[in-house]
Amino acid sequence: MKNEITPFDFIKAASETKQDLIHESENPDLIEKQYTPYIVNRGFANFNDTVLHANEMNMRSHLFSDAQFQYYRAALRKRKRWSKWHKADKNKDLDAIQNVYSCNRTVAKLYLKALSPEQLATVHEKLVTGGTSK
Repeated sequence: MKNEITPFDFIKAASETKQDLIHESENPDLIEKQYTPYIVNRGFANFNDTVLHANEMNMRSHLFSDAQFQYYRAALRKRKRWSKWHKADKNKDLDAIQNVYSCNRTVAKLYLKALSPEQLATVHEKLVTGGTSK
């Protein structure tokens, strides 16, 4: 078994292979630390038949990682579950505002609403670095 287990390995083990990754390993404590409940719950929230189970685990975030993983193994029907993860759309204006003002994406969206087109052009100009182009 490989040393680094990803949250996606836990999702696959709990839903498709039903393999007990934690207790079948040589070092169960180390493997349990690699379990990331947030990511696993988010992965199961993408499917109609597992969204309620993910909600239950979100409400019971105080449980140990092993208990959450064992719940998924026991409660979910064996099925291959795979989907693409939703990613934020790329926006050059938001990226420029984040770089210039050193703020997070949420604040950059507020700035974008407040900035005029001329001010936004100024923000983009501040990102231009000198040098020669070939």
